[in-house]
Amino acid sequence: MKNKKRNLIIFSTLLVIVVGVYLLIPKTKEEVDDKTKPNVNTNGFLTLMLEQDDGTYKKTSASTWPGDGYAFNNELSGCERGGELVYDREINIVKLISSGSDKCYVYFDKYNVAKITNVTNTKTTNSVTLTVTTEAGENEVDKYYFSKDGGNSYVESTSQTYTFTGLTPNTTYTFKVYAKDTLGYETNEETVQVTTNAYVNPVVNSITVTDTTTSSISISVNASGGTNSVATYYYSINNGAYSSSTSNTKTFTGLNKGTTYTIKVYVKDTNGVSSSEKTTSVETINEIYLADVCSNGTNLATCIKNYYNEAGQEMSSMYYHTSSLANSAADNSYRYAGANPNNYVCFGSTASTCPSANLYRIIGVFGSEVKLIKNSSLGNYYWSGSSSNRSNTWSSSTLNTGTLNGTYLSGLSATWSNKIATHTWYVGGYSSSAATPKTFYNAESSGTTCRAKIGLMYVSDYGFAASNSYWTKELYNYEPAKSSNWLAGLTEWTISRHSGITTGAFSVYSSGSFNNYSVYRFSIGVRPVFYLTSSTSYVSGSGSSADPIRIN
Repeated sequence: MKNKKRNLIIFSTLLVIVVGVYLLIPKTKEEVDDKTKPNVNTNGFLTLMLEQDDGTYKKTSASTWPGDGYAFNNELSGCERGGELVYDREINIVKLISSGSDKCYVYFDKYNVAKITNVTNTKTTNSVTLTVTTEAGENEVDKYYFSKDGGNSYVESTSQTYTFTGLTPNTTYTFKVYAKDTLGYETNEETVQVTTNAYVNPVVNSITVTDTTTSSISISVNASGGTNSVATYYYSINNGAYSSSTSNTKTFTGLNKGTTYTIKVYVKDTNGVSSSEKTTSVETINEIYLADVCSNGTNLATCIKNYYNEAGQEMSSMYYHTSSLANSAADNSYRYAGANPNNYVCFGSTASTCPSANLYRIIGVFGSEVKLIKNSSLGNYYWSGSSSNRSNTWSSSTLNTGTLNGTYLSGLSATWSNKIATHTWYVGGYSSSAATPKTFYNAESSGTTCRAKIGLMYVSDYGFAASNSYWTKELYNYEPAKSSNWLAGLTEWTISRHSGITTGAFSVYSSGSFNNYSVYRFSIGVRPVFYLTSSTSYVSGSGSSADPIRIN
């Protein structure tokens, strides 16, 4: 195979002794590395043979190596005593590797070899792509040789572009490139130093608190990928164990109200590289008000349900009576309970300060309707109406027809009375006060009914208004629950009749307990109860007595 090399010097890496006049052979490393030394041929026993136009070779006495237009022929060139002539592309010389003196013949062909004129590169953190540009010679380039280790090893390719992968980020590599044409003549070799890109880690830009309640904190994380995109988010609260997620949102639950929590977040990219940790501190809500979750125009029933879901039973003083709530009504109602919940409503007045006579309280939400009870008594009344009417049939009771759905209802303006829904009241009653709230509820929720706008509270309404620790007690023994029951304090009638005594109905004592009263012998307190229409909406107010809920 023929090879071309320009401006070449012969020297020996072991021992160089040329008989007679030699080729200004460098004798020190410094001289070898100094490429500014002239390549002079003094033409002793070394014979330089140049190809002629007719293809023959002729000995020449030129004092310099042939330049452009000639190519070193490694097949014909050689030494009599076995010395080896090797071309070193790095410093552009021919080396004589010999253990003693030798007589050598160096042949140069008359040939224009292709040249590498440029080597460009593109890079990533772990790869470098080299692209070679050549200037045409007598024949086309058909093979390219690429090295990433400074010429210790090469990769052969038929493409002028080659990509080295699996490199180390932020590392400098010395690449060498040369090519061969179709006849095997080698081009010049070019050296390129390239530093791979530094690896860019992902980063957590910010942590945004999207919601807080008395028992939960919700956050959203903004994170950016670096060299690779974000794949996994890691969350920790109060230095606890990290949990992983592919979502950038997280809700921590089961927290304590009014407590500051430290939240830490970091991310990993698709290559498993971690970001630095970002920390924020968030305090759970110590107390939440209806106005925090309701706005003007929100459906009132929906508003109260949302309030429970946001605040939780502890802060809302409300119980959600599902089938899984022990000893409850299990009717999916939301009922206020406890000593003094913020369940006040101003009904029948638009005055800036609600008159005390217009203060009502929310018993609970039943389906889409909100059930109210007047905060104060209308006065003392007989349940049946008079001694001539001794029946405990609610539909014929003058308390029902004459007082509540008569005098009281007609005393409301049309605007306010139209906000009251006509409702089905269960008036079958029960046979004893020695029963729990749930037992009363089961009896009251079926049987005899009466359709009307205004009624009274059920025995079960009173029982479930106490904290749930009392729901296992029988109502006649409910005095200890008085301090934990916002409905307690008055001696008043309920709508629940005694089903075993035709002249009896149940009433609550001011002491907090229950018993059966004669419907025509006793005149005691009465508080109207009604359901607001399902279209009733919230306007304003926290629900306290000083700032009651205002409705549309």
